[in-house]
Amino acid sequence: LVARVYESKAEFRSALQHEKEGYTIYKNQLGEHHEKTKESSEYLKYLTQQAVALQRTMNEIYKNGSNANIMPLKFTAPSMASVLEQLNIINGILFIPLSQKDLENLKAEVQRRQHLQES
Repeated sequence: LVARVYESKAEFRSALQHEKEGYTIYKNQLGEHHEKTKESSEYLKYLTQQAVALQRTMNEIYKNGSNANIMPLKFTAPSMASVLEQLNIINGILFIPLSQKDLENLKAEVQRRQHLQES
């Protein structure tokens, strides 16, 4: 989340630094093949590409002044699911996805316990 904030400000060095920290945490805690680790790795590649593109643009400006051909920077917009997930993590909310079968089993267990308490 912090890396995305820095990216939106075109501060790619800071974004890369924070995302590298996140990647290291994901890799150490969840393993190299976890979805979050892979997602972070892809985002690091993207940030690196953006930083290179920005540096090329800056070099072009220094070289050619106002006649430079400046390409617009691209910014990724995080998905709503990603934003909600980050907010839940920050606020200490643990979301556990349940299948329809899991929900039915949970409902049956609650009803069984209620029945036992009534007896």
